[in-house]
Amino acid sequence: MTGPKKLAGGPMAELVEKDRLKRADILLTHSKGSLLGWLIRFGTGSYWNHAAMVYVIRSPDQGYDHTFIIESGGAGIDIHNIGHYFQNPKKFDIAIKRLERDWFQDDSEDRGLRFRKRVRGFALAEIDDKYDHRLLLDIARRLLRQLILAFIFPWLRTRTPVKRRARIPRIARRLEVNAYICSGFVQWAYYRGVGKVLEEIGEADQTKLREVIFNPEIAQEDSEEVLLSTTPADLANSDKLAWKYIIKDGVVWEVGSQDDVEFILRS
Repeated sequence: MTGPKKLAGGPMAELVEKDRLKRADILLTHSKGSLLGWLIRFGTGSYWNHAAMVYVIRSPDQGYDHTFIIESGGAGIDIHNIGHYFQNPKKFDIAIKRLERDWFQDDSEDRGLRFRKRVRGFALAEIDDKYDHRLLLDIARRLLRQLILAFIFPWLRTRTPVKRRARIPRIARRLEVNAYICSGFVQWAYYRGVGKVLEEIGEADQTKLREVIFNPEIAQEDSEEVLLSTTPADLANSDKLAWKYIIKDGVVWEVGSQDDVEFILRS
């Protein structure tokens, strides 16, 4: 494909009803009119401030007509109808990125499908974490997380890359704020899901695991905390994830490169 291609219909018609999305696709969103979203974008120097993952693709034959995403936010980890983003062009611009490695996209039960199921399964296993605390304590911690996030991302922008990964404010670590960074949740689900399959099949070659570490500043031996510090900008900038679609002001574009994306966002 040469240059971006404008699709005729809206995002629900073009991407959901025409089955263009795949399980474990990554959504990046630009939240319009959100102060927290603006702070994240400012702090990371990116157009994108949130990330989610496609969890279930619609399947009328199996009795459900909706596509769902799984995401981490201030209220914990939840599953939502993708229409929450696709049907609100005044609130969100959206990008779809995809890991296009053959071993991940193959639909055989013992190959790509197994990896994608594990990635989504690990994400779902985390959904009960938000119920592990008493209600009042949980509400208080959510509010504190939101306040801390509002300061972390502008603070990160002032750090050099090495220091940015190595140091996170101590109060943020105590409150486990990284566990609620949406893009860190996506990165961790990929890393743990793929790693689990490799353990099950006894594959010693770690190439596949390295291919799902989306930030080049992160090494395979880095800690969980560092992986969870992955930002929406890191996912957007990763050359391991292919750009597939951009939805800007409700208009759907098929894209194939960073240049295509930048052209649309500038227009």
